Amino acid sequence: MRTARYGVGVRKRLDSIEKLRSKKYKCPQCRKLSMKRLYGGIWKCKRCGLEVADGAYSMTVKSLN
Repeated sequence: MRTARYGVGVRKRLDSIEKLRSKKYKCPQCRKLSMKRLYGGIWKCKRCGLEVADGAYSMTVKSLN
């Protein structure tokens, strides 16, 4: 969605959101960098299989303890 429409500010915000949503996060259970976003607000660890409901674009949960 990198078109010439909507202005540079909106495109910059969209780029930052897309970076947050596509990066891997640390799993709160196994502590590995393997949490990936399945879809809006649902995150799953590829290693241990833990599924967490959290932020739509980035994970903010720190610990399950």
